[in-house]
Amino acid sequence: MAIDVAFISRVDSPRFCERLFAVLPDVMFCLKDTDRRYRAMNQAFVERIGLKDTRRLIGRLAEEFFPKALAETYREQDDHVLGTGSEIIDQLELSLNRDGSQGWYLATKVPLHDRAGKIIGLASVSRDLRAPREGDAELAGVAKVAEHVRDHLDEPLRAADLATIAKLSPTQLERRMHRVFQLSTTQFVRKSRIENAARLLRETPMAIADVALECGYGDQTALTRQFRSMVGMPPAAYRNHVRKRA
Repeated sequence: MAIDVAFISRVDSPRFCERLFAVLPDVMFCLKDTDRRYRAMNQAFVERIGLKDTRRLIGRLAEEFFPKALAETYREQDDHVLGTGSEIIDQLELSLNRDGSQGWYLATKVPLHDRAGKIIGLASVSRDLRAPREGDAELAGVAKVAEHVRDHLDEPLRAADLATIAKLSPTQLERRMHRVFQLSTTQFVRKSRIENAARLLRETPMAIADVALECGYGDQTALTRQFRSMVGMPPAAYRNHVRKRA
C-alpha cells in the first residue's frame, strides 16, 4: 500500500477510521491501548458482543465481555503484537456469536506507534466471512474443489492437487478461491477441517483422538493446537461449552 506520509501527518484525528468502519457492517474494528483496554470501536464490533452503546466498552477489557477461553486467546494475540511490534494478518478464526452460533472471521492486528516510534496500542479489524452468494461457487473449478475437500477431509489436501482437480493452475485457483470464499486454498481447507471437527464435537460422543483422524490430523495434539488457535479453546473445552449452552 502506498502512503503519502507528509499528507497523513497533517491529519488531526484518527476518527476518520471510526467513521469509515461505521459504514462496514461486516467489519469489526477497535483500538486498544498498551493495557489492552478498548479506546475506540465501531458499531459492528459492539453489536457482535450483544451491546448497543459503544461507550460501554471504552476503558474495558475483552475478558469482561467474551468467554474466558476466547478472551485468553485475544490476550495472547494482543501481547504478541504489543510485545514484539509484529503484525497478525488475516488469521482465520471461528468465533462464538452471542446467540451461540458460530461465525468465521479473518482477524488482523497491527501495532500503533506515537511520533517517537514507541508502541502505544494496537488496531484490530475482523472481517465476517459470509457464505458465498448463490451461484458464486459455480465458478469454473471452485465448486469441484469445495466438494472434494468436504468429501476427503481425512486425506492429505494439497493446494497443487486441488488445482489439478479444478483443471486450473495453482495461481488461478488461488484467485478464484479468494473471489468466492475470501480465503486462500490452504485457509479454506483449514476452515473446513475445523468446521467438521466442531460439528463432530457438538453432535457426537466421538473421542477427540478419533475426531482428529476423521478431520485429517495426524493425532489429537495436532488437532488441539490448530483448534485452539482458530476457535479460542481446545476441543474438550469447546465440547463442554456447547453442551452447557444446549
